[in-house]
Amino acid sequence: MKDIDCRKMACPQPVLQTKAALEALSEGSLNVWVHNQAAVQHVTRFARSQGHMVASEAVGADYALTITKGAGAAAGSGTGGAPEPEYAACTVGPRLVVRVSSSVMGTGPEDLGRILIKAFLKTLSEASLKPWRVVFYNSGALLAVQGSEHLEALKDLEKSGVELLACGACLDFFGKKDQLAVGRVTNMYEIIETLSAADRVVAP
Repeated sequence: MKDIDCRKMACPQPVLQTKAALEALSEGSLNVWVHNQAAVQHVTRFARSQGHMVASEAVGADYALTITKGAGAAAGSGTGGAPEPEYAACTVGPRLVVRVSSSVMGTGPEDLGRILIKAFLKTLSEASLKPWRVVFYNSGALLAVQGSEHLEALKDLEKSGVELLACGACLDFFGKKDQLAVGRVTNMYEIIETLSAADRVVAP
């Protein structure tokens, strides 16, 4: 069984290394070593989205993931779980993605920008055509953390089936990764896959 050592690699390298190793593997399993829970989640989500089975265990301060190629679809509710939604798939309607790269909307007075982004997110949560995903990065990731005045609108969006993805590297930069209050942490690989798969991308 092949071992892939992704410990200490920055996001999204563990996902990219796993992707390359799986593409080179005709059948069977491989072990992927990572050093934190965020990497476990990202690699697991990616592998299951491709139809592979994943089992993980803590080994000291690290984590070992055993990925069995092509076994996810047959795994059912077992160790590997059912395949997760594809990174770049949308099953119903047009794939509308909203990318939010700032905690304010537009250029100009910052106070006005804060008013506009609040109105945008509130209106988006009430719109008849909902986006597939909303991607938050740079200071836009701060809109989804504890204490944000936008949490009610974002939680309404999430309840309606919209996926909310916040850049993990951005949250780390601002020291807010443990304060994400809505949505889930994502990585640059998934952000690129999401934007590439969109039928339309809207930026406030």
